[in-house]
Amino acid sequence: MEPFTSWGAPQAALLITGRDLIPREITEELGLTPTFSREATANASFRPGEGCWAISITAEADQGFDTPVEKLIESISPALGAIRKVHRRGYAVQLDLSGHVRKGSRACLSPQALNSLARLELPVSLTTDADPPTRSEDLLDWLPAPDGSHRAT
Repeated sequence: MEPFTSWGAPQAALLITGRDLIPREITEELGLTPTFSREATANASFRPGEGCWAISITAEADQGFDTPVEKLIESISPALGAIRKVHRRGYAVQLDLSGHVRKGSRACLSPQALNSLARLELPVSLTTDADPPTRSEDLLDWLPAPDGSHRAT
């Protein structure tokens, strides 16, 4: 397989949000320190009107997602029972994989990383940030080659 450009700043995060979420209470309940937390704010650009609590691990672009996924799982595993209780109480709890998508870049997860995420039994989301295209044809660049070469191993 030929080398490819990876997403920039690949990040794995545990994200907990909710209208009545109080970050300090989540911190105490989980016994974990967030890398980001915020009380509910009506004018917030991210999840307005909801409190947010997150632990995120960011890797270098050439590390891909396996390293941040592994480190995130290692850091949250001791609190997994408490995390599930928070989820059952109605808060949105998810594992989010995010990064900056550049033209021609890809994000790969190893079978081991996918298996580790699945064992947590929490929803997984993918979030991207991308540069706007400079030409209208760039919007179609994600389509695979018509000759099927994208399937070559």
